[in-house]
Amino acid sequence: MESLQIIEQILNEIAEARSVPLSRDGALVNRQEMINLLNELKKKLPQDILQANHLLDNKEAVIEEGRLAGQVLIDQARSEANRLISQTEIVQSATQRAQEILQQVNQELNSMRNETDEYIDARLANFEVTLNKTLLAVRRGREKISGKNSFNDLG
Repeated sequence: MESLQIIEQILNEIAEARSVPLSRDGALVNRQEMINLLNELKKKLPQDILQANHLLDNKEAVIEEGRLAGQVLIDQARSEANRLISQTEIVQSATQRAQEILQQVNQELNSMRNETDEYIDARLANFEVTLNKTLLAVRRGREKISGKNSFNDLG
């Protein structure tokens, strides 16, 4: 609205005008400049009033346009929120499934370790028995050899 700018300019001119001597409210202003500004205001004011009246006449259309634009933004925001929620649910579901798989793998791994430990323990027990039998045979053989030598010493 150009009218408001012109009014502001007039007010500034009056506020900055020199005071009339011996007068409280009197001011010296350039008459021609004020007349020019007021004539310009007179020309612009009807245009601004017409524009304001046009806006008032079309206020329902302007309000409806704003409401529709607002509704579009709300719908877009809801759509984006739903998309983000969906992604969050997918991520949560995938994370939960991954944890279940890891737990299952750990259980299977522990089971395999236990089975492996039992197998190795059984093999070592068999090896121990075999070694004990071999050690016993070696002792007997040594004793036999020692007994022969002492037997040979007697004869």
